[in-house]
Amino acid sequence: MKTKIIILSIFLLMFIGCSDDDNTEIPVNTLEADAFSENQGDVYSGQAVILNGSKSMDKEGKPFQYLWRFKSKPSGSLTELTEETTVKPKFTPDKVGNYSVELKIFNTEFYDTDELTILVKEDENPPVQETIIISENITERRHLANVFDDPNKFDYLVTGDIHVSALLTIDPNVVIAFDENTAMYIDNPGAIITTAAASSFITFTGKNKVPGYWKGLIINSNNPLNKLERVTIEYGGGAIAQGMEVATTLGIDKEGPGHLNLVSSIIQHSAAYAMAVEIGAKWNTESFNVYRNNKKIMRLPASQFGVVSSLSEFQNNEEEIIEIIGDRIYGTEETVWSDFHNGSVTSSDVKYLVKGKVEVVSGLRILGGIELYMDRDSEINITQKGYIIALGSPQDRIKLLGKESMDGGYWKGVSIMSNDMKNELDNVEIHDAGSEIMEGLQNKTAVGLGGANEAKLKLFSSKIVGSGGNGIYVENGAELVRIDEIRFHENKGSAIAMAANQVKKLNDATGMEFIGNGHNGVEIYGSQLLSPDSSETIWPALHFGASYLVSGNLGIQTGLKMLPGAVFKFAEDKMFGVLPYGYLIAQGTPNNKIVFTGSTASKGFWNGIRIQSDSAKNLMEYTEVLYAGKTEMPGVSKITSIGLDGDYMGNLTIKNSKIAHGHGYGIAFENRNTSINPDFNMVNLFEDLSLGDISLP
Repeated sequence: MKTKIIILSIFLLMFIGCSDDDNTEIPVNTLEADAFSENQGDVYSGQAVILNGSKSMDKEGKPFQYLWRFKSKPSGSLTELTEETTVKPKFTPDKVGNYSVELKIFNTEFYDTDELTILVKEDENPPVQETIIISENITERRHLANVFDDPNKFDYLVTGDIHVSALLTIDPNVVIAFDENTAMYIDNPGAIITTAAASSFITFTGKNKVPGYWKGLIINSNNPLNKLERVTIEYGGGAIAQGMEVATTLGIDKEGPGHLNLVSSIIQHSAAYAMAVEIGAKWNTESFNVYRNNKKIMRLPASQFGVVSSLSEFQNNEEEIIEIIGDRIYGTEETVWSDFHNGSVTSSDVKYLVKGKVEVVSGLRILGGIELYMDRDSEINITQKGYIIALGSPQDRIKLLGKESMDGGYWKGVSIMSNDMKNELDNVEIHDAGSEIMEGLQNKTAVGLGGANEAKLKLFSSKIVGSGGNGIYVENGAELVRIDEIRFHENKGSAIAMAANQVKKLNDATGMEFIGNGHNGVEIYGSQLLSPDSSETIWPALHFGASYLVSGNLGIQTGLKMLPGAVFKFAEDKMFGVLPYGYLIAQGTPNNKIVFTGSTASKGFWNGIRIQSDSAKNLMEYTEVLYAGKTEMPGVSKITSIGLDGDYMGNLTIKNSKIAHGHGYGIAFENRNTSINPDFNMVNLFEDLSLGDISLP
């Protein structure tokens, strides 16, 4: 049927001066399409049909191209044309009825079409059905239809490793068996689609139903069409398939990278992992899946752990463990980790094992009730752009546990480098961390806040146990926005280590519990106390025998008030300085004194208290200064427990206090520019001071 061209010729004078002899040649369509079937006689369902367009021509011998398509098919037919751009395409009819096919031939200017209708009949004497062998790679679109109604018979048998690089569609109830040690790979640009039916599953199985009989189904295609719905995959995981790191029945490879939607499916009887997703690959699910009777459940990246549906079922697996591999968590949406409850397995039966470093570049939310077992030297790192929200409850606490309990810590810990105010740990337990110093920090610790990016964290109602270093380490510049109701047990280092500016965040510290730590209390490392708004800072007493450990020289550049009962233990040769713009109010009570002493009860162990401030607020009442006077105090030029620096007109009121066990003087004045309450030598007690009670200017 020719394309008709109607030309309306209107001759106008177009250009002045054109010759009357000019002629315009009008193009003519010389294409003629001719379609026919090579099949002789009747055509039956399931019989291959070969179409032919070789009689088509261009009368002038010009080249042209072919394109075949179905114009209509019987209702329910899923058959497709193959090689539809060649002279001889094929198709296999799957339904009885008329198949209307159009052939189009075309060049750059014209086209012509022809149509062919093929009547497909039901075969009165169909051939005996046999299992269809798949032994070659699938490089063109292929559709696998159900061969046997009996679900115990194999519709297809894969006899060797098969690579699928085209679209593969599979009907409900199809059973595909695999010879020993074989695998099917879905490669780019191919895809696999299973056609779902309400009560019908597609089955991938071993020729012999023995765990590990075949290798598995490996998705290495990133085609968004990849979907396995209502599929049973069983008896795989016999060996590591090409491109995978572990043996698994269903694998999503990183090379493609693989991308799969797994819906309402069953993976069972694997000799290794039921499912493995490699870092860089992706999967998602629209519903629950079932993992049963496998050696292992699954292995997947941290970024993909949140994909697992909370409705998934885990039944009778030899190792009820989900392995979470260290990975970067990033994306526009918050990643959620939660525990999985179902009717067959309680949450305590399924363990989650974290291996390697988990880097959070976006948001990570951990829900209550989950217990994460951390493998050797694993860690969770909240990067500068990320945040963590771990919200448990008294009934459903979140637990980060070492896979093993080891003296000195088993895994690294949680490092926070983000200043996002959303960072929060609430009703969280962290056990056996602090095995090594985490990147960006200077100490071993269970929880560490980096100072370079002014990291922030809110910490409530939590417990830190068995760290190989500190329980919490807050670098100078970082901030504990709030801390309350925290228990520290059996940590090798100090329960908390922080800069002077952070101590005020302890509030009244009544909710702190310190048991069996390297230092039961708060370590204040070398730093200066500064207050940008010049407000007074309050340091509370730590209860139940806890104390402050001052591990570096400490400078007070603002107003500081210490509450009764506070105990400060100083590391060897360290000094406490009240700087020119600061002041100190250390006012205890007769029954609740404020104590400044050495971390070791040795005469002259630490360097003492230097007063450079001339503030009239400087007050020490009902205090004790013990075991000071290590070396000559800078600015005072004398060995002393308390020194007043005359260059800054140091001033102090001290009464009802005790100064004892010093290696030098009790109180020393650099010169007459200093001042002190006139009765200081009568209202205070001086004992065991090597150079005497007082050194006057």
